Amino acid sequence: MKKIYILLLGIFLLAFCLRIYKLDQSPSGFHRDEAFLGYNAFSILKTGKDMNGIVFPLHLKSFLYTPAGYSYLSIPSILVFGLNEFSVRFPSAFFGALSVIPLYFLSTYVIKLKNTRESEKIGLIASFLLAITPWHINLSRTASVITVVVFLILLGVLFAFIWAKRKNYIFLVASFIFYGLSLMFYVAPYSFLPLFIPLLFIFLGIQKRTKKVIFVSLLAFFITILLPLFLTVRSPNLSLRMKSISITNHDLAKLVTQEQIREDGVVQTRIIVARFFHNKPYNLMNEFVQNYLKHVSPEFLFSDKPFPERYQIPSSSLLFLFQLPLILIGVFMIIKRNLRFGYFLFAWIAIVPIGSAFTFDDVPNLQRTLTMLPAIIIISSVGLYFFVTWSKRIMPILIIISVGTIILSMFFYLHQYYLHGKVYRPWYRQDGYKQLVEDVKGMEKSYDKVVVTNRESAPTIFFLFYSSYAPVRFWNDTKNPNTQDFDRVNFANYEFSQEECPLRYDELTKKYTGISQVLYINSGLCKDFKRVEVLKRIYRKDNSEVFRIVQLSKY
Repeated sequence: MKKIYILLLGIFLLAFCLRIYKLDQSPSGFHRDEAFLGYNAFSILKTGKDMNGIVFPLHLKSFLYTPAGYSYLSIPSILVFGLNEFSVRFPSAFFGALSVIPLYFLSTYVIKLKNTRESEKIGLIASFLLAITPWHINLSRTASVITVVVFLILLGVLFAFIWAKRKNYIFLVASFIFYGLSLMFYVAPYSFLPLFIPLLFIFLGIQKRTKKVIFVSLLAFFITILLPLFLTVRSPNLSLRMKSISITNHDLAKLVTQEQIREDGVVQTRIIVARFFHNKPYNLMNEFVQNYLKHVSPEFLFSDKPFPERYQIPSSSLLFLFQLPLILIGVFMIIKRNLRFGYFLFAWIAIVPIGSAFTFDDVPNLQRTLTMLPAIIIISSVGLYFFVTWSKRIMPILIIISVGTIILSMFFYLHQYYLHGKVYRPWYRQDGYKQLVEDVKGMEKSYDKVVVTNRESAPTIFFLFYSSYAPVRFWNDTKNPNTQDFDRVNFANYEFSQEECPLRYDELTKKYTGISQVLYINSGLCKDFKRVEVLKRIYRKDNSEVFRIVQLSKY
């Protein structure tokens, strides 16, 4: 066991290094979501209130009422390292690396072979595969709440298995506590856990337990999962994010239905037939099924096309290509050995995409479905273990080839991530704002006001974040903590414009849109005009121009 723990520690250190190295530089840019989470954490640290002035909030109003858990988790690292990219991303990287430990123990419970040492080896393989898997690394290196959610769910499942073995209520309660905590970080568990937990307890044989155990389980399930879900759905504010991306509130199904009805009219289809085949519920179900299948397709797992695009690494997929045959071998061995909890892994994977399939944006989505990764990793670790076992007996050279393939795949991914990734579509990561804020801070004292374009999204939060602007000053400046549009709320001497080019020559009025003594930030896509004097050009990592700092010249 001492040797196993040393190996597990080594895997954790590998995972930690892969997630912490150049964390403030890669990925390049700093997405608006990260900035919102970070600045709210900074505000809570300094004042006990978020940027809206709400005392110790559970949800961030300025961030579409997103659960505030990650902001609280960021406070210690911000306290130590200051408000910057590294401190905000650190919790995701740390808990992403730490996830390899509960995954090891969970794997040994799930994959129960006759020889305990075999199960331990599969657990170590699973931890190692999670440590190096691109999908998990990509999300762990941003302020991504889902990596923390996966860690908490792993602990919840692990403690449920421990409870089933030891019959101690403490582990049962702990399991539900971890599930409940995951709801404080992200909305995805709201659609996953109500289906997942009953399934887990069915596999654990809760129906064979005493009435007292069943009662305690149902009570804990109601308090930690169903009640928060009910309160969230009932609240117009807390359910805002879920409703805004739901296919039921999207016009696609409605438009498709209208088109089908028009076609029915042209071909003179009977009304009863048209209504039976062409209706909104049917088209919503069709859209749901298509979305679901996209999330379980090989293209999703083994290409560089999953969404959101800010996480895409060119020529690098969510899983390594060598994991495909391992998954197939793992599925085969689980069925052949009739491993009961192996079927639980299949069900785990099947449940996860349901919530994401009900959304219309960024589909298929690698964030909302990361919770299926532990199950995939355990299955592929079974495949790798038995493949190595067969290779030892049949053709030992295959082991050398396999090790070489894994090492080559890792280095290719790291090459793509650190070299190509930083220049690959950086506009999706709001690259350029940090340099812009630094340059503007050095110039603004000579001007009465600074007018900034909204072209690259959410300029307000970046000026607050990169200047570590005092939250109390922000509240006094805005005098409107109830505003819904925090992407471009004005404060201090900053005015945030919806114009792509706040300073330009207007062909209709034959006049310039700006005045002297005002510093303007135009988009890098704006045209140059005679009296628009360019003071500084800001470039992304791919050398594309993102901002232009300009003023109106006198001549």
